[in-house]
Amino acid sequence: MKHPIIFLLAAAAALLPAACDKSFEMDLPLAVNSHQISLKSPAGSTHILIYADGPWTVSFGRAVDWASLNKLSGEGNNDIVLTYSANYGISRSLDIILAKAELRDTITVIQAGPLTLEGGTAGLSFNTSAISLLQGAADIVAPITTNLRYSLDQVEPSIEYFDNEGVSLGVVTVGKAVPDTLHVTPWIEFGSLATSEVTYRVLENTTGEVRTAVISLTATDAREGAIRTRQTVTQTLDGAKLSLESEEGEYAGFSGVYTIPATENNVYPYTKYLSYAIQYGNAADEALPWLGKPNLTQEGLVIAMTRNETGEDRTATVTATYAGEDGTTRSVTYKVSQKSYPSAISFEEVRAMAPGEIASKQYIEGYIVSDPASANVCQSPQIAQFKFDYEQNYKTAYIESIDGKYGFQLQFATREDNTTERWSRVRINIDGLTLVKETSPAVCYTLQGLTAASLIETIGTPDEFLVPAKKKTVAQLTDDDIFTLVSLQDIEILCKDGAYTNCTDGYSIKAGPNPVSGGSSPRWDCAPLLMSDKDGSVIYMLTNAMVMWRRDGTFYGNGTEVVAQGSGTYRGIIVAEELVRYGDLGKYKVRPMAESDIQLENDAFSNTLVEWNWNNKVADVVPEIGTGTLDLYDATVAASADYNSMMPDEYGVKGQAGLVPSGGLSATRKWWNFAEDRGEYFDISFSTAGITGSNLVFGIVWNHGNMNNTTLDSPAHWNLLYSIDGGTTFLPVPDAAMIENRSICWWSTTSQDSCPGYKDHLRKLPAECFGKDQVILRMQVADKVTDIVPPTTAATYLTNLGIGKGTLTDKATSIRFGTITVRYN
Repeated sequence: MKHPIIFLLAAAAALLPAACDKSFEMDLPLAVNSHQISLKSPAGSTHILIYADGPWTVSFGRAVDWASLNKLSGEGNNDIVLTYSANYGISRSLDIILAKAELRDTITVIQAGPLTLEGGTAGLSFNTSAISLLQGAADIVAPITTNLRYSLDQVEPSIEYFDNEGVSLGVVTVGKAVPDTLHVTPWIEFGSLATSEVTYRVLENTTGEVRTAVISLTATDAREGAIRTRQTVTQTLDGAKLSLESEEGEYAGFSGVYTIPATENNVYPYTKYLSYAIQYGNAADEALPWLGKPNLTQEGLVIAMTRNETGEDRTATVTATYAGEDGTTRSVTYKVSQKSYPSAISFEEVRAMAPGEIASKQYIEGYIVSDPASANVCQSPQIAQFKFDYEQNYKTAYIESIDGKYGFQLQFATREDNTTERWSRVRINIDGLTLVKETSPAVCYTLQGLTAASLIETIGTPDEFLVPAKKKTVAQLTDDDIFTLVSLQDIEILCKDGAYTNCTDGYSIKAGPNPVSGGSSPRWDCAPLLMSDKDGSVIYMLTNAMVMWRRDGTFYGNGTEVVAQGSGTYRGIIVAEELVRYGDLGKYKVRPMAESDIQLENDAFSNTLVEWNWNNKVADVVPEIGTGTLDLYDATVAASADYNSMMPDEYGVKGQAGLVPSGGLSATRKWWNFAEDRGEYFDISFSTAGITGSNLVFGIVWNHGNMNNTTLDSPAHWNLLYSIDGGTTFLPVPDAAMIENRSICWWSTTSQDSCPGYKDHLRKLPAECFGKDQVILRMQVADKVTDIVPPTTAATYLTNLGIGKGTLTDKATSIRFGTITVRYN
């Protein structure tokens, strides 16, 4: 790169008319047409044209190693060439001095660099901002961090001294004369500046007082100014002190760097005077040492060790010694015992172990598929009336094998131990953990007793796309899928109006950052939501009360509130938890870690034939969607509450977030015919004429009780029958389990198995129900079982249950509906 630059040392006589025959002589002062040259960072050269009427000289204002001139003198009109190397640091400058006899002028050259102060790319800092030194004289090595290795000549050290009141006694700039204004004898002698350290010598403190100075490093950019870093040096009257918190320690077999804390340590700055020795327990380790060079820092003795793949435990003794100039010595000794690195074991092999404590130096490797920050990892165990162990959710994680086939639930000692980021590929030491095997309702495995130390290695960085994408339908799930991440295919939510939890928050938890929390004496922590797929298979989504998004959805101006309306992929952890409050929820359930796991972005695959949902808040039996008949016979109907509001306190019921007044329907009658000893019923009728499909399903969202303990005695067990001959013959729906109707929790002496709201149910109807002018579904009371208020005491609360413990009497009771629907695909 070449740039011609013209400097005029005399008037340009050559520009006068050529017709002039008389010789022209000029004797003007030294002059230039530009006093600054700007260069870019790459190497190059530039020409400087000089016009003069006599001899001249040129030189640099200071010695530099990055630029040169092809000549230092000349006469008359001439040029010189400035050659410069590439600049890899901050902007730099030099002066070119022009001289002609007694005249002088200066040209400033500035070369840009890739590192800038304003952009923050230039860095310079002491690793420690302050150090405390002993009384004696010593050479100090102070580590620094900088990327100015090509700009060290632009860094100016200085030392400022202070009295005991913090008043400055003056500044000494290194390389310059000590100023007369300095009011103290300098006791720090600056040594050298390198890319990783600064050296200086401290003289013995004979003043009888503690003294302080500040060493500054100032890097000056030719364009942007300067940056500065400082280290405060305090010289005490102390002698050497060194001791460690312990004399020995045992470590796992993986590689790592460890610090043994010091209880006393004022010798760590004295790098020059510290020495280390390692004595291995096995002589063979001398040839292949497994400990790195120890280092004494302000915190203590730092040791690094490699992975122990010898198959045997090993030991070594580390000694750190300080030897001062005055002959003072201090030493510490630390014995290191390192266990053998565990060998790999498969998930399948661990599952085959006998339950109980594991005594095996082995590790499992897999992906963490849960999120330690999620409030929806597992339910919080109820430990007493109105008391839940909310910490359990944050002490639990799930790991699945590299191929995604198997999974374990991991239970940590504390939530602080469980911090591994989701999608991390980790190795977990199983030695000393407890294996728990559950067999009901499904076979699944938990590893208990983990601490942060159980995680012996993280491989790579967390990457969601490296985790196996396991895609299954509900029917394809097996026990092997429990505690693994599965993307369920072609899923939609049964009850599409309302929230993900159909529960009153007047009885939910009141803790943490939950905007929809309710009572201070909580009755529940987890609620199910029924989902189905194209095959008619069902699975419940479990959502904890502490989940912030469980009442998210779309709120329409006509008063309708909805969750995800379509169908698609639902990703979550398959679990086999049982919720005593809700009874049978099937063998498998699914837990999302975040709302984003619910990807129901396609159109719904089911078509609604008829639906009652009482979103219009009118207590009638007219369907909101489609055509059909809900015949409650001689039951008295009235408006009742639903609990699936999207918004806290939306309807002005303080502390009852989720409650929707008149959002449901109650039906009251005598539900058992004692004269004929049979259950009463209600019917739903509709037409399927001209309709064909793969699945025809019936869904009902309901429960009973008015949230007081005098309304618990409604029938608990119902059978689903169907008729396609006009009601002459009713047959049980094949493979349709009895449908439960459970009591909604009440305020006083609430049973731990009562529901906080409604429960969803879905049953698949026979294929012969397609193409019929009339299909009648009959919900008939199956038996005289009902609920009671259990004899609850604080001592027996967790064993006393009220659901299904009572017997119907000959009186009218109420059941409550949230949604009744018939759909097909």
